[in-house]
Amino acid sequence: MGKLPGVDNIFIKRIYPAAISIYNFLKIKLHLSFNSSKIENIKKINTGLDNASAEKLYFCKLFSKIIVVVVCTILIIIAITVTSGEENILEKGYFIERDKPEGSSKEEKLGVSIDGEEQEMMIGIPARKYNDKELEVKFKEAMEYTRKNYLGGNPSSESVSKSLNLVSYIPDSAISISWECDTGNIVNNDGTLERSQITEPVVVQIIAVFSYYDTEKTMPLEFTVLPVDKSSKEILWDKWNEMFSELSELSGSKEFLQLPAEAGGKKVSYKVPQKNYILLVILLGVIIIALIPVVTNSRLNENIKQREQELRIDYPGFVEKFVLLISAGLNCKGAWYRMADEYKRRLQDGGKKRYLYEEMLLTKRQMESGMNEAKAYELFGRRTGLLKYMKFSTLLVQNLKKGSDGLLRILEYEAVDVLKERRENARILGEQAGTKLLMPMVIMMAEVFAIIIYAAFQNM
Repeated sequence: MGKLPGVDNIFIKRIYPAAISIYNFLKIKLHLSFNSSKIENIKKINTGLDNASAEKLYFCKLFSKIIVVVVCTILIIIAITVTSGEENILEKGYFIERDKPEGSSKEEKLGVSIDGEEQEMMIGIPARKYNDKELEVKFKEAMEYTRKNYLGGNPSSESVSKSLNLVSYIPDSAISISWECDTGNIVNNDGTLERSQITEPVVVQIIAVFSYYDTEKTMPLEFTVLPVDKSSKEILWDKWNEMFSELSELSGSKEFLQLPAEAGGKKVSYKVPQKNYILLVILLGVIIIALIPVVTNSRLNENIKQREQELRIDYPGFVEKFVLLISAGLNCKGAWYRMADEYKRRLQDGGKKRYLYEEMLLTKRQMESGMNEAKAYELFGRRTGLLKYMKFSTLLVQNLKKGSDGLLRILEYEAVDVLKERRENARILGEQAGTKLLMPMVIMMAEVFAIIIYAAFQNM
């Protein structure tokens, strides 16, 4: 399989055979093609391609990018699937790691073989217990955590008007906690307050009971409950909490916990947030694939604009060099060959490709292959697509048809005109450079202001 001209990217080269296969299949089955203007743009960016090669190059680059995205998506899905699989819980064949003390007991299914007879059994694995020293530390941590959090959204124990946060568990701890709320029904076991029955602040006490197996410790907590002054939203949420507590108590022996369907005459709905990373990865892959043609076409249009700008910039030097060689006694073809050969040597020495001289090299190859000189110049002007190059190629064609009288004088006039164009190009490039520097200047100015303001506050 031959090398496709214009393919320089290493990734595209590696998956080029697969992209070619997809292209050939779609070309036959779907009669895949696109408009001639896009083909012409591709040919402008990749000098020397015919229509078939330009079409193949575009689609192969497009399919190569899509293949990369699809393969990456599949690999990510496989990685997620593998890492989420079950792990081997056996260590050295006879040990199973317990959960940490603040964890829970668990069961694992194991195949047990005794004297050749094998059975599947559910093995109960209780969590590890605290030692005496660890237990003392954990009790202190549990009490401190409860003391800091039991007030919930209330500012202090002197003014309690919102529901308490009677925590039901201690983070990173196996210590269990329960509450004794003998407060005359002012504080419920779930932390909600019944403030409607009081008309003045009331000091109440609840007791936090911490337990771990047979060990138990208590901590009394005293605070002042203020009379009711609730907004409609607070009342509504209190109604929900009240109904939830009632339903939870009523359905305690049932298989399912029933949630309130309404609260305070308002309908209640519920939803469970779900995370599906595989669907997210697939969706992201589809979005990227959909964007690939858009980005590819955008880059193609951007390359065309850069090509036209480069051709405009190179035109003054091209004309001046051509006039210089004609003045030195070379004919048009000799001058053309001379400039093309010099560019070719620069490329071999590591020089940068230029669209103008790539077109000149193509024109030279066409003339060496037997194409009529006038026809080669005419095609050169058409391929560049700019009026000034078309005008220049027309001058060369007229010179071949009518003779060389007056050609040098006309080209010298053209060289004088391009001096003005050189100055105009320099002005445009200067304006563009100033625009590009605007954002860095704004960022630097913001940094200076930030430093000045920071220094001013430091000295206050």
